[in-house]
Amino acid sequence: MIKSLFKKAVTAGASWIGGKIAGPTGSTIAGKITSGLFSRQGMGGGGDFQIQDTSVAPQNYGGRVGFERADDASVVRKQLKTANAEELEYEWNNRLTKWFRNKDQMFT
Repeated sequence: MIKSLFKKAVTAGASWIGGKIAGPTGSTIAGKITSGLFSRQGMGGGGDFQIQDTSVAPQNYGGRVGFERADDASVVRKQLKTANAEELEYEWNNRLTKWFRNKDQMFT
């Protein structure tokens, strides 16, 4: 409903402006162009679209690429250690300080 109201208003407005600029011929041309923009079969509607298939076949290397099985995640290889807050803070501050010292060299 809103589209049809908008279509009528725009078509009438364009026809009126075309008539003021180029007379009856301009009014007719402007009316056809604007009504064509709002219809699927018209000049600017683009017609009927269909969805394109964009699927891509998987890459095939002909069996030349080796395959290694991932390690079992349930086996913990080393003893887990709780992080020391002071050590983390020291490392973080050290990295920040190092970055602030070298930032002028990195971005010039």
